[in-house]
Amino acid sequence: MKIKLIIINFLTLIRIIGVVLLIPIYHHFGGLYAGILSLICYFTDSLDGLLARKWHASTFFGALFDGTADKLFTIANFIVLYLITPYAIIPIIIELLIVLILIIKLKNNLNLKSNVIGKFKVWILAICIVLTFVVSDINNISFISQSFKNCINNLNFNILYLILLSPAIIMEILTLISYILEIKTPKKIKILNKPHKEIVIPKLNGSKWNNFKEIWLNPEFYDKHKDDTNLKKLIKLL
Repeated sequence: MKIKLIIINFLTLIRIIGVVLLIPIYHHFGGLYAGILSLICYFTDSLDGLLARKWHASTFFGALFDGTADKLFTIANFIVLYLITPYAIIPIIIELLIVLILIIKLKNNLNLKSNVIGKFKVWILAICIVLTFVVSDINNISFISQSFKNCINNLNFNILYLILLSPAIIMEILTLISYILEIKTPKKIKILNKPHKEIVIPKLNGSKWNNFKEIWLNPEFYDKHKDDTNLKKLIKLL
C-alpha cells in the first residue's frame, strides 16, 4: 500500500511541477509545448484518481493535495493564457471565487468534495486550454498544413480565442453557481445525497507523524469518513 500511495501522490506532484515549468516552457518553446505539458498534467489528474479508486488507496491527504494541485495548475494555465488573450482574466477571477466559496464551505462544515459539474469542468478546461495554446502557436507547428494555417490566420484571433475559451468560462460559471447553491441550500443537497454526519477524529497516542499517518494517510479512515462534514477538525491536525 505504501508504494501505491507514493505512485498516486507522485502523479499529483507532476501538476505542481507543471505549475513551475509552464511559464518557462511557454516562453522558450511556445504554445504547442505548453499545450502538451498541460495535456500531460491534466491526464495525471484522471490517472491518480483512477488508480486511487482501483487500489482503494484514497486518503484525505491525497484528496487535499489533488484539489490544491488542480487549482494551482488551472490558475497557472490561465495566467499564461492571459499573455495571449485578455479574455483569460475571466476564468482566473471565477476560479479565485470558487476557492473563496470552498473556504466558506469549510467554515460552514459542508463537504468539500467536487460535485458532478466540478468534475466535468476539469476536462472542458483541459480541452479549451490546450486548443488555445495550439492555436496561438499554429504558425510554428510543422505538421499542420499551410492551407489550414492560412484559414486560421484569416480569422480574427481575438474572437477565435473567445470562442475557444467560452466553454471553459461557461463551466466555471456553472461550477461557481452549483457551489453557491450548496451553501445556500445545504439541507436540499443532503436530501439528494446520502445524509452527512460529522467526522469523528479518534484520540491517538504517539508521535505527530504516526497520528498523521493514521488519519491523513489512512485509506480505511478516508473510506469511512469521506462523506462526513466538519473537516476543519482534520485541518487542525496538519
